[in-house]
Order: sequence, then structure tokens, then C-alpha cells
Amino acid sequence: MKYTQNDLKVIYPVNQLSLFGYNGYFNYFVKLFDKGKMPNSILLSGPQGIGKSTFIYHIVNYILSKNEDKKYSTTNFEIDSDNLSYKLLSSSTHPNFYLLDKNILDKQIKIENVRNLRKFLTKTSYSQDLKIVMIDNSELLNINSANALLKVIEEPGNNTFFFIIHDSSFKILDTIKSRCSEFKIFFSHNEKKSILENIIQQYKNELNIKNVDDNFYLDTPGNIINCLVNFTKSNYELSKDKLLSILYLIEKYRKDKDPQTLSSLILFIEIYYSELAKNNKSRVIFYYCNYLKILRKIHDMKNFNLDEKNILVYITDILQNEKK
Repeated sequence: MKYTQNDLKVIYPVNQLSLFGYNGYFNYFVKLFDKGKMPNSILLSGPQGIGKSTFIYHIVNYILSKNEDKKYSTTNFEIDSDNLSYKLLSSSTHPNFYLLDKNILDKQIKIENVRNLRKFLTKTSYSQDLKIVMIDNSELLNINSANALLKVIEEPGNNTFFFIIHDSSFKILDTIKSRCSEFKIFFSHNEKKSILENIIQQYKNELNIKNVDDNFYLDTPGNIINCLVNFTKSNYELSKDKLLSILYLIEKYRKDKDPQTLSSLILFIEIYYSELAKNNKSRVIFYYCNYLKILRKIHDMKNFNLDEKNILVYITDILQNEKK
């Protein structure tokens, strides 16, 4: 069976009805809000795919649905699919909420995006004097848009809250950071594994999860789920031999140039070298050096428009020679 983007839309943060692993963070934020002590500008930092956006959507739903019949369940950390705010948020039509992110075809969040945010903030809110802004992928702000955003968050209204989501592997402007209360998200290996297992269990009938083993837990739950979505949509069945999956992804990226395919490729290369190191500890340093060489080549290919064909051949040769 072939899957489309619509078939798997429930995977995306705005559609994730259950929140896994964030109980402590959630209860802390809720306590701040209910006591009127929630900072107007919050910077949420953590690795890509750790669930930051999903977490904030649940916080936003809790806040916006407090007076609704199907309000957020703080017992189960769950959103009712009949929850009015959920329906409005998932259709991008909630009058009290604004998502600032890059446009689909852009690589950066541009100043035009921030100007549109300003227009939203000047409008009168619906039903309650409350406005919530979620700024996703804030590391993609360019200098102009970052400076424009800085002016916006410097003078928030009393009932205006900014949730700025930041991939901690990238730097964010110190001027923005200094205007926010920063919360760093961290989970242990076992906690990440538990989160991923819950998500996989929830969507086991939609995702191709055959041959998913413990080595997958090296990365964050979101990155792994995106990887599984990528395979499922391509109707590719994972092989126990990670090298075969890597070769498939290299060929797929050669054809589709999809950034998600490249992310999946990087994940599988990490898993592959982890397995090699576990099975041959005397060559750990050698494997690590080759792993870094490959990452450097991929980085250069992405950022300097180098010859993809030759780089992918070079990477393939290194990987295939590791077991010889």
C-alpha cells in the first residue's frame, strides 16, 4: 500500500494528540500559567526532533481550551480530537494563535514573515484578551528578521506570549536570547527510547517498523519517526543490514534531492558506524575518523553546492570498504 502526506499527517506536531515524556515540563509550565507567572517570552532549546513543537502545541491547547467543553486532559496529557481549539489550530484558523515559521520554499524566516506577525498582534483577539505566538525553527531567522522580531518581543502585551523554539545545535542571536526565559529540554537515552516506543505503538499500523532495533534510539524520536515515514511513503522495507538501507537512501537522494531523505541517510550512517564500533572495538578510532569524513562531505555538499554525484560515490566507497 502506498502512503501519501495526508495519510501520515497525524505524525506532525500540531496533530499529535498525545504527549509522551514531557509530564514534568508540562506540569511546570501549567503551574506558571495558572499562577500568572508565565514569562511573556520563552525560549525552548533542545535537539531537533526531541518533541519541542509537540510540547508547545499541548501547552497552547491547554491555555486556549480552558473554557471549552472538551478541554485539555491534564491527567492523560492528551487532546480530545473534538476539542475546538485543536480543530482550529490544526486548520491554522485559531484567531488567538500565530505560527511564525519559514515559507515552504524558503531556507530562512524572512522579515516579511515577521511583518505579518506584527499585523496579527495589532488585531483584536477573539473571545479572550489573549494572543499566543509560536516561533518554530528560530535558528532560521536571518539578521533582518531577527532584529525585527526583537522589537516585537521587547514590548509584549500583558496577555501576549511568545514560545520561541530553537534547535540547540545552531546559534541564536544573543539579543533575542537575553529577552527570553530559556528552558533547555533534555532526555536520557532510556527516556528517548520510551517516547519513541509510545509513538511507534500509536502508529504501528501506519508505519513500516519491521527491523527497527535498539540502534535506532541513537537519535531523537522525531528524527527517527520522520525517517520511518520516509521509508513507509516509499514502500521500502527496512533491511537488517544497515548498509543496504544506506545504499537505498543514497540512490533515493540522488533522484529526489529531498532534505528529509538526506536526514534519514545521516541517521543510518550514524547507526551503521555505531554497529561497526560495537562489533570491532579495536577499530573504533578508525571508524570514528571515517564517520567524521563522511559528515564533513555531506556538510560541504549541502552548504557549498559541490558536485553531489562525486561526493555520493566517495561516501559509498568508504562505507562499502568498511567491512572488507
